[in-house]
Amino acid sequence: MIPEDRPTSAILLNRSTKAIVGLQAVWRFETETGRSFRHSRGMLSAKGVLLPFDRRDESAMKLYAYWNTILPGSKRYLGESGMVGDNTDVRPPAHDEQWRGGMSGGRGGEGGGCIRDPIRQVTLALDGVFFLDGEFVGPDGEKMFEETVAEAEAHWIVARIAKYGHSKGLSPAEILAQIEKITGVAPERPRMPHNFRNAAATDEDFRAAALQTIACELGMRRRFPQGRNDEQTINSIISWDVILPNFRKAA
Repeated sequence: MIPEDRPTSAILLNRSTKAIVGLQAVWRFETETGRSFRHSRGMLSAKGVLLPFDRRDESAMKLYAYWNTILPGSKRYLGESGMVGDNTDVRPPAHDEQWRGGMSGGRGGEGGGCIRDPIRQVTLALDGVFFLDGEFVGPDGEKMFEETVAEAEAHWIVARIAKYGHSKGLSPAEILAQIEKITGVAPERPRMPHNFRNAAATDEDFRAAALQTIACELGMRRRFPQGRNDEQTINSIISWDVILPNFRKAA
């Protein structure tokens, strides 16, 4: 824990009956000189658990879910530099949830706070919380819900194109050409819309950004195949056609 973070940190306790899989925090500051500003940080990404498109087997998912969620009754230290804590405060990991090497997901974040005027008042708020069943609560000023749902929709659209083309006997190259009509040609790197992640961003902005990211991913696979061929890529895309949670915002 970074000492400079203590005046702006808090302890989060999950008092719900469901695991938290996504968490967006916002700090709002007022300085002694009257200046105000905000700092937003994604403390926990919902995509790794809710959008398992790049997954791996069931045992790996179980391991990932234990170390990248906040179970009911579990606590976390939230600071501007990241999040500290893990689910061992409510139960130890099962045999197939234990890390066999490397670091666990106990702490997120990097770096320290920035130099600023003396702070008169600070408010820490949860802008958005995603639960394991797809329910979302919070004001969502950072558009966490829209971004996550758009990425799910984009993967589903591309998976359905691949699945339909495969059922019609199209070649992998023909299927990839069909997909490119939807995603666009892969740029060197994804270029986010200018209004991405602010109040003006629309569902279509997020969907377009998600499709562009997929285009970049597929472009990278074809430029640097690493032993994969187009047929393996299509099979991987078809596997994206999975049953997803019922994404919804709490009333």
